[in-house]
Amino acid sequence: MLLCFFLFTFSQVSFSQSRSERKALKKEIETKAFEQIKSLLDNGTFFFNATWMNPRNSNQINLINNPGFIKFKSNEEIDMYLPYFGIVRIGGGLNQSVAIQYKGKLSSYEIVHNDAKRLSIISFTTNGPLERYDITMKVSSTGYASIYINSTKRDGIRYRGEITTFEDQSLTKH
Repeated sequence: MLLCFFLFTFSQVSFSQSRSERKALKKEIETKAFEQIKSLLDNGTFFFNATWMNPRNSNQINLINNPGFIKFKSNEEIDMYLPYFGIVRIGGGLNQSVAIQYKGKLSSYEIVHNDAKRLSIISFTTNGPLERYDITMKVSSTGYASIYINSTKRDGIRYRGEITTFEDQSLTKH
């Protein structure tokens, strides 16, 4: 019985990873994941699936039953549909959607990768016929993203969700 105890203790000590080894392995995995995200973002064709919305003066809202998305067709063109709950300062007119919608070209598109924090920041502007949107997107190494949208006619709003490839998108097409 004493022999079994010593064999068990020895095997646990010799085969277990040290804390520094586990930390190094975790850092390596996060670095590889961040490199994949950087590659996807630099490619310019990816999909943002919004799952949560945070209006300026309200609690967060789950978007499971009211999905939103941004399809990045390239670094120069997007298709965007994001539900909006907040204050509209200037009315748009008859038959205008309440959602934030835009389909077309981007201006001042910029990507900045922070390797130390494993964070990518994308900023761009859309100039639609009725409204202008200044958009900042922060993407983590795990693919989760946070978007802040500042508009010429509405209060600012934040969305959270995931970045995927077009093939992995789980949202129905609009």
